[in-house]
Amino acid sequence: MSKVQLYVYDLSRGLAKQMSLMLTGKQIDGIWHTSVVAWGREVFYGQGILTSSPGATHHGPPLHVIDVGETHIDEETFDEYLSSLKEMYTPSKYHLIEFNCNHFTADVVGFLTGQEIPQWISGLPAEFLSTPFGQAMRPQIDAMFRQTAPSERPIPGPSPSQPGISPATASSTASASSTASASSSQPTPPASGSATPALASALLNSVAARAQAQAHGSSNGLPTPRSTPPNAETSPLSLVSSVTHFHSILRDHPAVIVNFTNTPTCPPCRTIKPVYETISSMHAATYGAKGARFVEVELSIGEGRELAQQYGVHATPTFIFFKNGKKAEEMKGASKKELENRVETFLEDVFPTHIHRKMFLPTIEKLPFNPITASGVPNYTALIGKLEGFLSGKGRDADVAFIKESIVPLLQDQSEVKVTDTELKEVLENWIKGTHSILENLKAEETFPIIDLWRVAILKPRISALIALRLRPNATSTSSSTTPTPISPDAITTILSLASNTLTASGSNTPKPFLLTVLRLITNLLASDELDNLILSQQGHVEIQEKVVGILVDSLLHPDQSVRSAAAGIAVNAGAWRQRNKKEELDDVNWEIELVSALVESIGKETDEDVSHRLLAALAMIIYLSPKYESDTQPLLEVLGAKEMLFGRARIYKKKEVKKLAEEIAGKLC
Repeated sequence: MSKVQLYVYDLSRGLAKQMSLMLTGKQIDGIWHTSVVAWGREVFYGQGILTSSPGATHHGPPLHVIDVGETHIDEETFDEYLSSLKEMYTPSKYHLIEFNCNHFTADVVGFLTGQEIPQWISGLPAEFLSTPFGQAMRPQIDAMFRQTAPSERPIPGPSPSQPGISPATASSTASASSTASASSSQPTPPASGSATPALASALLNSVAARAQAQAHGSSNGLPTPRSTPPNAETSPLSLVSSVTHFHSILRDHPAVIVNFTNTPTCPPCRTIKPVYETISSMHAATYGAKGARFVEVELSIGEGRELAQQYGVHATPTFIFFKNGKKAEEMKGASKKELENRVETFLEDVFPTHIHRKMFLPTIEKLPFNPITASGVPNYTALIGKLEGFLSGKGRDADVAFIKESIVPLLQDQSEVKVTDTELKEVLENWIKGTHSILENLKAEETFPIIDLWRVAILKPRISALIALRLRPNATSTSSSTTPTPISPDAITTILSLASNTLTASGSNTPKPFLLTVLRLITNLLASDELDNLILSQQGHVEIQEKVVGILVDSLLHPDQSVRSAAAGIAVNAGAWRQRNKKEELDDVNWEIELVSALVESIGKETDEDVSHRLLAALAMIIYLSPKYESDTQPLLEVLGAKEMLFGRARIYKKKEVKKLAEEIAGKLC
C-alpha cells in the first residue's frame, strides 16, 4: 500500500496566467506538467518514462500537490505495469499537445487508484488550441516535434543522464534509495516550471508576428483580407491503457471513437492503423474543439484486455462509437471506406453542422476580417499647442512638458527602440498619472488632444502590450517590499468613462472633436492584437466592454455622418474580431443582441451608402455562425422586421457590392 500524489508544475513560470487572456481571449492559469509520486519516488514521462526522488527534478518544488488516494497494488506489480508502458511512452512519441506527461499520469493514476487527474489539467490542450493564438502556434509546436532525434526535441523535463534521474524500469525499486541519495547532493532546484527554451522562442516569435500583423490593417473603408490561421486541433489520437482514464474520456467527451487493436499480432490492425490515424487527424481539426475524441486501445498494453472484455470485443480491429458516454454503434474489420463513412455519419449526428454552414453565402464568406485602424499621424506641434492653451494657468506645466519631452518622441518612433522595457513601463506609468491630472482640469470638449495621443499610442505594440497587462482582470502591482496590491486606475477606463458620462448628459450635443477622437481611440483598441480579446471576450474587462458597447450604440444613430462612419468602423472591428476568433461557430458574447438590435435600426435609417456598407458588413460578421442564432438572434431579427427592411434598402443601393450584401443577409440570415 502507498499514498499516491499528483505533482503539478507550471512550465510557463507564471507567464500563462499573466498573458493568456491578452493573447487567447481565455484565462489559462498555467502550462501544466505533472508526475505521479508513490513509494517515495516521482515517476513522469518526458525522455521516456523516468523516475527521481520527489521534487528533485529540474522543475524544482511542485506548484500544487494533489492527493489522489491510496493504492492497494504492490510496488512490484506497479513496476511491471510501467515496464508494459515503456514501448508506448517513448521519447520519439512525445508531443507537447498530442501525447505528453499528462496523458501518462492519467493512465498511471487510473491504474493505481481508479481516480482521474483534474479536468483543468487534462483539458488544457483542447482549451488552448480552441483559440486563434493556439491555432497559430500549432504548426510551430508540430515542427518542434517532427525533429528526428528525440534529444533535440523541446521535451519538458530532465534526461535520463541527469544526476538523480533514472529510467523507470523493473529495477527502479532497487535503485530508489540510491536515486534519492544522488539527488540529495544536487544544488537546490530552480523555481517550479523551468520553461523549455525552444517553446519559449516559438511563443515569442508568435507574439511578434501578431504585433507585426497590425501593420496590414487599413486606415479607412472595410478591412483588407488576410490569411486565415490553421484550424484548431485537440489531440488527434490518444493511446489509453487505463480503465479509469478511458472512462474519464467517455464522461468528458460527447463523441468518442475507439479502435481496439492488437498491432503486434494482427495484420489487419496494422493495415487500418495508419488509416485511422489519418481520419482522426482530419476530423479533429473540425470536431476536436467541440469535444470529439479519437482513442486507441492496444490489447497488449496496460489494462487493454480488460477494456476489451468490458465492451465485448472478441476480435481486432473493432471500432466502437460512444455518444454521451454510451455505446452507439460498432464496426468490425479493416474496411477503409466503411470506416470513413461511419466516422463522418457519427460525428454529424453528435455535432449537427451550424445552419449557416449549409447555406451558400458567397458574399458574406468573402468578407475580410482584418480590423480597421485610425492610423492618421497628428500634427504634434499643433496638438501640444492646443493642450497648452487649454491648461494655461492651471498648474499642469510639468505634465505638458513631460508629454513634449518623453511621449511625443516615443510616438514619433524617435526613442522607442532605445527605451528598455523597464524604462518604457516607468514612462507609461508617469503618463497615466499625468493623464488623470490633466483630465481633472479640463472640460470634456478640451480633452481631445490628450485622447488623440493615446489613440496613436495604442498602435505601438510595446505600449499596447503594457496597457493590456494593466487591464487584465484582477491585475496587481508588486514590488520587492510589498505584497500584491491593486494597480492604479488606467487612462483608457478613465477616458471611456468620461465619454460615456458626457454622451449620457449631452447626447447629440456632445462636442464633435471630442466624440470623434474617442471613437477613433476605440477603433484602435479593437484593432490591437494585445487588447481586442481583453475588451470583447466573455472573460474580458467588463467595465471597458460595457463602456465601449454603450458609446458605440449611442454613436450609430448620431446626426453627424462622420460620427456614424467612425462608429460603423468600430462595429466592423467587433464583427471581424468574432470571425477571427471563431472555430466551427462563434464564441458566445454578452453584447451580441444589443449590438445586432442597434445595427438593424442604424441600417434602416442610414442615408450614406458607404456607412451602410460598413454597417451591413458588421451585422453579417456578428451573426454569421452565432451560437445564439436559432435561439435568440434570428427571433430578434424577425421581431425587428429586418428581412423586409434589408430587402427594401437593397433596392435603393447603387453600389453592386452593397446591394448583394444586403440581399444575402436578408434572404439567408434573416
